[in-house]
Amino acid sequence: MHSQPALNAAVEAWIGHIINAGDQTVTTPDGLDSPSNKRQRLDFRNDDLAALPRTDHRPHPGRDQTMREAISSNTADTNGTSRSGRSSPRKKEVALRHALDWPIARVNIAQLKSAPAVLESLAFDLKKITDGRQCLIPDMFYECMSANAGIFDQPRPEWFYTATEGQEELRAFHRQMQRICRNSLKCKDQMEYEPAWNDLVHCRVLEEALEGQDAVDFRNIRLCRTLEAFYDGDPMLRESEVDYGIFLQPEREGDRLSENLSDLAGEGIDLTHFTLSDFGPTPLAISIKTKTLQARPDEGSVQLANWVRAHFRQLAKVFERRGHDPYYRLPVLPIIYVYGNIWRVDFARRLERKTMIYEGICIGDTHTVYGCYQVCAAIRRLAIWVEEDFRGFWSSAVELPTLPNALWPAPSV
Repeated sequence: MHSQPALNAAVEAWIGHIINAGDQTVTTPDGLDSPSNKRQRLDFRNDDLAALPRTDHRPHPGRDQTMREAISSNTADTNGTSRSGRSSPRKKEVALRHALDWPIARVNIAQLKSAPAVLESLAFDLKKITDGRQCLIPDMFYECMSANAGIFDQPRPEWFYTATEGQEELRAFHRQMQRICRNSLKCKDQMEYEPAWNDLVHCRVLEEALEGQDAVDFRNIRLCRTLEAFYDGDPMLRESEVDYGIFLQPEREGDRLSENLSDLAGEGIDLTHFTLSDFGPTPLAISIKTKTLQARPDEGSVQLANWVRAHFRQLAKVFERRGHDPYYRLPVLPIIYVYGNIWRVDFARRLERKTMIYEGICIGDTHTVYGCYQVCAAIRRLAIWVEEDFRGFWSSAVELPTLPNALWPAPSV
């Protein structure tokens, strides 16, 4: 054992060593037993603490700038290419307006001094529906609609007509309009994604509007993509998509259109600018794009414009393959943009080497029962156009030309 004086001297030297060194690590000198098994509590002076090394937390401008740029880049990738695989609507709109092949030009239909003859009747009929100048609702529902409406949203007498027959069917239809309206408000309140809007609102509107229409039907074509043969030369404009299509059903007694369309398909002529799941010989008449209220308002309109350009390429190719002039006989195509609860009909037309988009007829609002009636009435009027005008176009397209192209009249403006 060490003597007591020697032990005291060693301990004092050890403590002095620690204080002088300012080190938090307690080291016992070799050969000495610890004076105690208890943890030592050491008090440091301020100057000892200042002497300890510190981590530098001050901002580093170069490093922080690099991090901000990386975050900004990642955000742009997430919101742009990585999220959707497509460029922004604004960039695509610019590309559409400056495209080498049939660039688009937009005109608000309300600003036209006169309507093009090829769409005058259809456009005026739709406007009559949207302006409330056509009776749409049986008057048996006036009292209940008035009781359920707010003081600033009372139904107008001119909306109603007297119904004397088919009252059970009318009541069933009215219940569907009420259900669609409730679903529309629910989707808005819950900020639902696009699939919910499509399932609960848009699809049901189309079902009710086209119920019993043998010559016209609709399909969900959300997963269909433009065929490569109808791509735009600009890589930014190659891909586009819509949600629904209204199709001509060519079967009709005493009419060979269905057989003629099947013959065209057998010759390798595309009847649509995309591939249907069943490869059916049913030409696309009206394209429908839907977007939620959380989307940018112009996004769907841009996609529709690009999509309808490919549609025109396909129609022109049919005429060209059959020996017709591919420019003079193309129809004006209605296109429908659904932004949340608002339904809008635009018209697309090839004119003077441009693709003109006449836009701006809002056909209804599914947040109101009356608005649901308006949308259904407008779609039924469009179905008449498909059955008559669009069918007439295809009947002419499948026939071999009987007149030289030079004798064909130019379309009326």
